[in-house]
Amino acid sequence: MGGLALAHGLSGKAEVVVVEQDVAAAETGGYRISLNDEACGALADLIPGALIEEIRLVSDTGSAFEQFTIADSQLRPIVVAAEPTGQDRILAQRQVLRVLLARDISASIRFGSTVRDVAQDDTGAAVTLSDGSVVDGDLVVAADGANSTVISSFLGTSPTRDLGLTGIAGWAPLGTDDPPTYLRRGPALAFGADGTGVFLSIYNPPSRAATDPTVAALTGGPALILGTISRSESLRGTRHTSAGDLVQQAGALLTRWSPWLTEHVSASDLERVAAFRFRAANPSGPIADWTPRSVTGLGDAIHAMPPTGGRGASTAICDAADLVDAITEHLDGAPLHSALARYQRSISPRARAAIRESLGPVRVINALRHRPAQALARPLLSVAGAWGQRRYRGTP
Repeated sequence: MGGLALAHGLSGKAEVVVVEQDVAAAETGGYRISLNDEACGALADLIPGALIEEIRLVSDTGSAFEQFTIADSQLRPIVVAAEPTGQDRILAQRQVLRVLLARDISASIRFGSTVRDVAQDDTGAAVTLSDGSVVDGDLVVAADGANSTVISSFLGTSPTRDLGLTGIAGWAPLGTDDPPTYLRRGPALAFGADGTGVFLSIYNPPSRAATDPTVAALTGGPALILGTISRSESLRGTRHTSAGDLVQQAGALLTRWSPWLTEHVSASDLERVAAFRFRAANPSGPIADWTPRSVTGLGDAIHAMPPTGGRGASTAICDAADLVDAITEHLDGAPLHSALARYQRSISPRARAAIRESLGPVRVINALRHRPAQALARPLLSVAGAWGQRRYRGTP
């Protein structure tokens, strides 16, 4: 998301080549994308006004994120936290957002291309792709996610670590049965006593049909967007396995959970199921602390965070806006290395705060790794769920 937003922001200022490993913008899975107030403002600075309005028309806004709920395994609310009023917010389908951001700059995107390594000197940088071809440039920006090939090639090591957690994301059509009422007002994160977590969010189709045929084909009807979070060791394996097997493994994690949820997990659209490992940078460690010459980065490539905080895309888009400012400063006469150094220093506070927030649920899951903790958590969660059920009426 950050790379596509950056390419828009540099339109008319520089020649841009986007190297994208997927064969098409829609070829992606994963969680729903939440853009917070700061990211919405940054995106408005990076892309044309007509495009951001098109994004809003096919996304949930307003009451779709009035609150965030923590629930138990029976989906009874434990904590319902209201979001600040007056905040701009966009909840977008990941596929739809990627398609729209890529559409008008498709001529600059090399789809189906994988980076093998990156080399730099005082005159620029060169990206070697897996097919042996080379892309030369004045600047290379790593925007290739939490296990960035670009950054690992450049630094010789990855700035992120595997958290030992795996997510399985799904998309299940909603029938006539009502979901928990709190989901109508915002997403939720539910926990089981064994540390398994599930992210939940309701998708409502746009009131007007999308004019873009690719987007229209992706919108569909009302759906439950869900993602299980579990310790990787509790799964048989998620690499090179089928979507049907991923759904079965997700269902096996939730055998004692709410029947409403398990029914929807089993009904997941197999074309929209994906699995991924959670990675994160150390919020107390160095972040983009190298002296830049011709390589920099943004988003998860340099300060990865798990999706449990819903901050990854927002932070990457804010990085992109700051990087456009730095490149503009260079085009106005400042040395590139000094403009990039100021950019890298400026993003660190925002990145650290977002990583720490995103690691909160991870600490809960890890705390429930051992059986004594699970034995204590089970009655506590049961009591908390029953108390929350009485306090927040209207939930099944």
